[in-house]
Amino acid sequence: MKNISLIGMPGCGKTTIGRILAEGLGYYFVDLDEYIENKCGMRIDYIFENLGEKFFRKLESESLKEIIAGSKKVIATGGGVITVEENIKILRENSLVFYIKRDLKDILKDIDIEKRPLLKDNHNAIYELYNKRHKIYQKCAHFLVINDKSAYETAKHIMMIVRREV
Repeated sequence: MKNISLIGMPGCGKTTIGRILAEGLGYYFVDLDEYIENKCGMRIDYIFENLGEKFFRKLESESLKEIIAGSKKVIATGGGVITVEENIKILRENSLVFYIKRDLKDILKDIDIEKRPLLKDNHNAIYELYNKRHKIYQKCAHFLVINDKSAYETAKHIMMIVRREV
């Protein structure tokens, strides 16, 4: 059984959907950002602010390689994991990749921008990020899933696809 990786914008529901999906499939759930924080003993926002995005992306790539080994994992990635070309290759070769697409207005209603390093200084940054990343998410993903229902319904939809594919 392959791994399942969830990609998409910050706040699109990767972690929430991933937990439901892992439970429903009997897979192990890994949140890449949580993994990095536990590994380093530092919060993501601290890493960004004090060590820089370049350092974080290197750490993120190393961590992705560590957690994607094996199978039967649902991996909720960070929104920017796809900004490193090597990560796209790793994700596609080692998992079924689902792009969780959610309306930006809905994301903005639900997230605390102050806790998002790339968004907190510019509230329009989410639109800029989307414009930069949308095509990359599409290129990376094996499947596009629109998250316009409950997290449970979205996870159920992904489960149907996974069962058909594996």
